[in-house]
Amino acid sequence: MKVLINENSVNTETLKSKLTENFPNYKFVDFRKNMFIASKSKSVGANVILKKNRILIIGNFPTMGGRILFALCIVLLGILIPLIIYLAVFQSKFSKFEKELGAVVQKEFGITK
Repeated sequence: MKVLINENSVNTETLKSKLTENFPNYKFVDFRKNMFIASKSKSVGANVILKKNRILIIGNFPTMGGRILFALCIVLLGILIPLIIYLAVFQSKFSKFEKELGAVVQKEFGITK
């Protein structure tokens, strides 16, 4: 999900603190300078990336172990079986989590056109 913001109007710490206020039961961990990971559970999370004029929220596995396990399944089982499992089990959960975070980010920081 992409949320447009005014150029350089938000920093990572402000964004993270607003999300922590709205979602106290979720875990937010710094990953890079302009990126942090939001975790709903051990298998559902999102990468929150702050760009110059937009905020990107991308559903993903929140732990490095989950990402490596998924990549390993693709290598060992081929693309089709892990892709079917991913689409059946995880895609809808990631999408819901993206929209949940995106609604708050849009309300707090987004620009209206």
